[in-house]
Amino acid sequence: MFFKLHRENRIGYKQLTDPDLGRRPTSNQTHIGLFGDVFTFLPNDIEIDDAMVIFDENVVFLSANFNRIENPNHTFRSPKIKTGGRDAVSVVTFIRDKAKEYSDTTIWYLFWFGLESEQPVFFLFNKDSATYNDIISIGVDLKENVKNRLEPKDTTYSALLNYLENIVNKSGKQIAEELEVIAQTNDKNTLNYRTYDIDKARQIFSTIGRAGEELINKYFAEQLRKNRITHYEWKNKDKESGLPYDFSVETLQNEILYLDVKTTNYGFEQKMIFSSQEIKFVDSCQNKYYIYRVYSNNEKKYLKICNNAKELFSPIYSKTTDFESILNEMAKIESIKMAILPLQKTLVFGKEIPL
Repeated sequence: MFFKLHRENRIGYKQLTDPDLGRRPTSNQTHIGLFGDVFTFLPNDIEIDDAMVIFDENVVFLSANFNRIENPNHTFRSPKIKTGGRDAVSVVTFIRDKAKEYSDTTIWYLFWFGLESEQPVFFLFNKDSATYNDIISIGVDLKENVKNRLEPKDTTYSALLNYLENIVNKSGKQIAEELEVIAQTNDKNTLNYRTYDIDKARQIFSTIGRAGEELINKYFAEQLRKNRITHYEWKNKDKESGLPYDFSVETLQNEILYLDVKTTNYGFEQKMIFSSQEIKFVDSCQNKYYIYRVYSNNEKKYLKICNNAKELFSPIYSKTTDFESILNEMAKIESIKMAILPLQKTLVFGKEIPL
């Protein structure tokens, strides 16, 4: 998740009315009205599949049917989100379903704004919640029947964004982990994420991967200083080498070992991505290939080392080779990316080493 506001830089908010909440039996209102100067970047009559809804310190993604009324002079007014088709689960139906779980007298508030990726965000809470107290403590005015907007010049603007970003980062951890994997697999057919988010994830992972290799470079420099190894080379020090390993190390017994640094911004159990070229190399180099797993735990970096990758990778290589042979007359597979869990029994990692 990349929580950066759209250059529009406005946050609209209001107390939801009974018709907004679907609580007035005589009302047939099928929409929730918004402001004309928020979501100006959205085209008229659009159905968005991945609007973000923040509620009760959790994040969900729902459809949002957005449109405006066109004036005779072809300008637009009265932006709103609608319920959608029959049985559709949209932002509006989500809000109304949540309202049904509480008393008909419960007061509800909705904030809305856009991210840099043009993804709409809706923030829902009620007056009886801890969230309400948090927003009041930030200094946002939630007087009766409030309908207002916040801009960067407002003193509460940045504090509110930081508050929401913390919620998204906490509840969206699984999403961020998925994006880290997608960043390494070059999967362009991911329907759940926007191109903007995937591109940002690739930029971030490139930085994370480099930082992991730098930590291992320092680790080996210390090993060399303590005479625990004879020599080592960081193959990607100046630029990406394209080799199926990141370091070569000469032991005190004059044996050359090859290792691949697999870094994650998350926990040890996060998936590791290997290419078919890497797996082929592991199969060919006997038991001289090591996985150096760099991971985070409470914002600190740690290392675990696996020296038996061949036990898993050789069977994988055999099966992928058989698969390529079957397809040989119809297609040529240039490269395969594989996500491998470090927790599986075949791989044996050593003890945790602080970095």
